[in-house]
This record gives sequence, structure tokens and C-alpha cells, in this order.
Amino acid sequence: MRRKTRRTFQPRFFLFLALSVALVVGVVLLSSAGVDYFQERRKQSELDLPVSASASPSDGSEDESQGQGQPVGVVQKKRLSKDTTYTVTGSEKDGLESFVRLNNEDKIRDTAPREMGLTLNSKDVYTDLTGVITFGSGPYRDSFAFGTATVTLKSLQITWQSIIGKLGDYAGTSWTGQPLLVKWKPDVLPTLGVGDIYKSMEDFIEVIYPSADGNIYFFDLLTGGQTRQPISVGISLFGTASLDPDGRPMLYVGSGLMKKNARGTEVSYYYAINLISNKVEYEFGGRDYFAYRSKWNAFDASPLIINDTLIQPSEGGIIYFVSLRTKYDPEKGTISINPGDRVKYRYTGPNYNSNDGTGKRWYGFESSPAIFRNYLFITDNGGHLQCIDTNTLKLLYAVDLGGDTDASPVLEEDGAAGTLFVYTASQTNVQAADLPAGWGYATMKKINALTGEVVWSKDRISYVGNGSYKSGCRATPHVGRGNISNLLICAFSGAGIPVVDDTGAVSSYTYGGRLVAFDKSDGTVVWSIETEGSADYVASPVVFYTDRGDAYLVACDRSGKMNLYDAATGGMALCASLDLGARIDSTPAAFGNYLVVGTTGQTPDGTETSPLIYCVKIE
Repeated sequence: MRRKTRRTFQPRFFLFLALSVALVVGVVLLSSAGVDYFQERRKQSELDLPVSASASPSDGSEDESQGQGQPVGVVQKKRLSKDTTYTVTGSEKDGLESFVRLNNEDKIRDTAPREMGLTLNSKDVYTDLTGVITFGSGPYRDSFAFGTATVTLKSLQITWQSIIGKLGDYAGTSWTGQPLLVKWKPDVLPTLGVGDIYKSMEDFIEVIYPSADGNIYFFDLLTGGQTRQPISVGISLFGTASLDPDGRPMLYVGSGLMKKNARGTEVSYYYAINLISNKVEYEFGGRDYFAYRSKWNAFDASPLIINDTLIQPSEGGIIYFVSLRTKYDPEKGTISINPGDRVKYRYTGPNYNSNDGTGKRWYGFESSPAIFRNYLFITDNGGHLQCIDTNTLKLLYAVDLGGDTDASPVLEEDGAAGTLFVYTASQTNVQAADLPAGWGYATMKKINALTGEVVWSKDRISYVGNGSYKSGCRATPHVGRGNISNLLICAFSGAGIPVVDDTGAVSSYTYGGRLVAFDKSDGTVVWSIETEGSADYVASPVVFYTDRGDAYLVACDRSGKMNLYDAATGGMALCASLDLGARIDSTPAAFGNYLVVGTTGQTPDGTETSPLIYCVKIE
């Protein structure tokens, strides 16, 4: 009979068992965490966006990398203190006067009928939406790209395209024509009037693109899939729309032309689009006799919305301040507006006229307003920068910019200097006495925004034009960050390309385009790229930044080319080029490595072709 052996377990056995159990649990947890990490990384790599947006400043200055569209890990100039009150001390008005009217009252005031309550504490609090939701992204109009890009091959690749239409004489997308790119909040997404497949897609980024064919188009950024049926307003849309910065699904866009109403009067309207029902919720406009230029009241400017108040300039020379009184219920999936008081700001000055004329200034705003705290900066068709207190609607100062200015003013904080700068760029509409017939100057200025003092002013030779088209700098400049924090990049149409004779002297000028990088400190030219013929620019320059702060410039011209440059060295480093086959007047918008832009449907030689919206990836 076999004797049973009793087993005894030594202490080291229990230690081994405990370690084994711990190892198995650890492997399971690590595996689970790894799956979550790589799933998230895969989602983000599809957009070439950084996984982490954290960075630690190394010089003790305030980290600028957390703002909308800022390069990750790049220390920028120190911001102005949020706890300090900054006061505009400039008072020179160059002869301009301003007036205010409430609704359609007969009474005309010198100031707002009440304190407006329109103070923006910081540009970072304008919106918590992810993406490009207005012209130039926000209240400083300083970026057309959200997030950072991963650039390795330095190439351009079309990922999708979509044909759009024509209405009357206008097709495709026009100036300024920047699309909006938005990643909706999770609580808003299910309420949207998009296809069911998108309502639960948290990484879904929607392209919203108004067009000159009278439609607003909607796409999935990654696939080009149509997310909604186009919304038609029946009149050409030239400018850039704006989304409600509080993330509520309401879109605001204006018509770029006039049309006859039921009475046969030529009018223009601004539209509030309900993005739940995909219908026009409200429209306002018409013939406004408070405007000095009442016969033309189109809306090219992209508005800002502060404290639920729409700030909308018009080509009639009025800035409208409209209390929207928005009501949004995400649980019920409803949104509405019930606009209240409409406060109107207008201006006048020496030599202003209701129409363009030789030696005359004319009324109107085509640029989009920029705002710092309670100060609004806007350029007008008569060639002035106006600084307006948004709470009192008093004109604080005006600066003569040298010509009609459609480019939007761009703001830059300088915490080290304790001030704010505004950059402007004018068009060319006056013959210069010292130049051959047909040529004048476009003027770039850097201005201390709190005093109105001109820091520097630089002229560039451009074609005067024939009245229907003005050359110069219609594109909005880019204020550099990262490795181009010393540069201001401008794009010109009708640039005067010098023709040099045998003696080395300039004998004449030919029509062309020009990209110029100015040194922000003194306005000297750091680099310049000149192109002849139709390769000129009305689209604003778009700059991508990598997570290290390396800058890449995308320039779209009117010959149909999209060119990618190393922004630090300009023409010495053309990285890639695409021919989109038709004139590009619109400013692109970018999200991560993806860029969207539309064409006009007209080739450089004037031949009609199908207008298209393109999505291009930088690799």
C-alpha cells in the first residue's frame, strides 16, 4: 500500500504565487490601457493632431500654446495681463465723426443709448468650440488654421472634391469666402440636422461653406461626405459666415449682392440659419436710410458675437449691434432667436462720398471687425482705421491708411511692451505722382492700438485699377508666431513687377502677384516672392505650425495654384504646388493637416469651368 505524502508549502511559494498574480493583473491592465491609448492615437493621427497639448514655458513667461490654434509647446510673447484695465488714449480722428441711432428712431445720438456690456476679457474666452468658426478664427483675426500640423514629406495631396454651382454671373466661392471647420460639442451633436451617421460620431468635423451660387454646403472634413442637404438663400454669398461662439447651433451669414424685394426695391439681407432645422430662422436688412450709402448695403464682413449680441458691419457704412436673445434647449433639440434692439453706428468725414470717385473716399465696411476688451477695430472703404468703444459706441480715434482697406485689421498682444498692436494693409486706388500712369501704392502699417500712433508704414507699388477692381493688399495679413514670430506676411494683387532696362534703371512695371514677409519690428522686407500675370493674390495667406513651431505657408493665387512654402525663408523654399484649375479668390481654412478651399469656376484666361470645393492634405 502506497503511503500518501503530505505536501508542505514553503514561504517562497506564496511569494512566487503573489508575484505571478500581480504580473497577470498588471499585464491585463496595461493591455487595456494600451488598447485605449492606441485607439485614441489612431483617431488623432488620422487628423495628424498632437496627442498632448501640454507644454511648460522655459523662460517664466506666460504659455501661449493653449489658445485656439496655437502651436503646441511653443512659447510665444507674453500676453497682456487679464487683471489690468487698458485704456485707449488716442484721440486724433482725422476729421471723422460718428453717430448712433436706436432701431429706427428719429433721434440721432452721439453715443450709445445705454451701456452695451460688450467687453471681451480675453480672446481665449471668445469661444470654447474646436475649429475655425469665423473669419480669421476669432476676435483678433489672426489665424486661419486650427491646431498644429505634422509635416514630413512637405507635399500637397487632394483628398476629396465636390462640384458646386452658379447663380447669375457668380459661381463657386469668392472673396473672402473662407469656410468654417467645426468639431461640435458632444451634447450639441445629437441635436444637429445632420445625417444620423454623424450624430454619434464624436470625432466628426463639419465643413460649412457658403457659396456665390446662393447655397450653404456641408461636408465631413475627412471623407467629403455630404452631412446635410445644401441650404439655399437665393442670393450670392461672398463673405465668411460665423457660428455662435457659445457652441449653440446657429449660423450667421450675409448676402454679397442686392436683390429686389416684393416692392421692387434693391435690398440686401443678413441671415440667421437654424442648424437643427436647417432653415433660415431670421433675416434682417433691407434698405436702411440711416446709411449714407443706402443704395448699397451688402454684407461682406464676418461678424462677431459677444454677450449674445451680433456685431455686423455693412457696406452701407453702418455697424449693427443686434441683441439676439438666443434660446437653446439641447434636451428638446430646439433653438431660436428673438432679436431685440438694433443699435446702429455710422460715421462721416471730409471728402466722403456715397460712391467711388476720383479723389473721393466712400462709405462702407468690407473688412471684419477685430476686438480687444471693449475696443473694436475696423477699416473702411474710405481708407481709415477706426477704433470704437463697444460699450459707448464712441469713435475714439481714426488713422488714415492711405487707401480703401478691405483687409481685416489683425491684433497682436505684446505683454513685454505692455501694449497691443494692430496691423493694416490697404488697396491701391489713387495714381501716384512719382510713378508711371496706372500705378500707385498699397500701404502696410503697424499701429499702437492703444494710442493710434503709427509705429511704421511701408508702401508697395501696385496697379491702380479701372474702378471695378482694385489692386494692392486685399488679403488679410498673417502675424507670425513660432519660428516666424518676427514676421508679418502679406499677399498682393496687381503688384508692380519692375522692368529693368539696359542701364539697370526701372523703365516700367508689369502686372503680377507678390508675397512679402516684413520684419514686425521696423517693416523691412525679409523675403519677397514675385510672380507675373494672373498669379496674384486676394486670398489671405494661411500658415500652418508644427508642434515645434515651424511655420509653413500656403498661398492660393488667381491662376489656380496652391503653393506650399517654408514660411521662414519664403521663395527660397517652395515645397510643393497644386494646380486646382480655376481662379482662387477665397481664403482657405485648415484643421490639423487638412485644408479646405473653393474656386470661382473661372480659369485664368476667363473661360468658364466647373467650380469646386477641395480638401487638401499637407503631408
